[in-house]
Amino acid sequence: TQEAIAAYGDHGHVHAAETREDARRDLIERWDRDRIADPQASRIILTHTNDEVRSLNEAAREQLQRSGELGRDVSLTVERGARSFADGDRIMFLKNERSLGVKNGTLGTIDHVDKAHMRVSLDDGRDVRFDTKHYAHIDHGYAATIHKAQGMTVDKVHVLATPGLDRHASYVALSRHRETVNLHYGKDDFANQGKLVRTLERERGKDMASDYGRAPEPASLAQPQPEPKPPQQAQPQPPH
Repeated sequence: TQEAIAAYGDHGHVHAAETREDARRDLIERWDRDRIADPQASRIILTHTNDEVRSLNEAAREQLQRSGELGRDVSLTVERGARSFADGDRIMFLKNERSLGVKNGTLGTIDHVDKAHMRVSLDDGRDVRFDTKHYAHIDHGYAATIHKAQGMTVDKVHVLATPGLDRHASYVALSRHRETVNLHYGKDDFANQGKLVRTLERERGKDMASDYGRAPEPASLAQPQPEPKPPQQAQPQPPH
């Protein structure tokens, strides 16, 4: 694990900040620069908790609002509570719905939203339209929990590391990308990279056993591979 993280660091893909708040800010700035430089690439921000996901989603939206890329906010009450959505927002579907052809974790971009309806261009190229009173299992889709990302493969990933991580979660987080992964952390969470590595390689605690679905675990965490694997067998790639 230490060698793997060092390899990412050697390529400029491990970013330490003084605090988690600073790390979050740095992550969003790098995510935004990358988004502008390569708009066709798929991407996701990953972290451990729902609270942190919400903070990252809000920060990403604020960045897009400042640049004028989102439409007018429409306030909706969805499954997770009150949210504001706008034309241009990224969203994630949180529950399988055969009538819409969406699954838990499906991503898309809002074409139009009003108080009653939403029209979304899914990342697979399809368009769906639904009544938000009948299907409200949606949230912003810039960031997601690592648990939610199991089975997901995108081009570029940013990970905000926090103390709740363990070996299994870290493996999932660091193997979702086809092209690049960037790891961010605050020194108020991890005083140095050694403490970060010890967290990333620890075995899952009994209190965490229900946090993640069972998945095969590798012999060592996130060892860079020379060639990309097919999406369904995604393995951690070396930073480029």
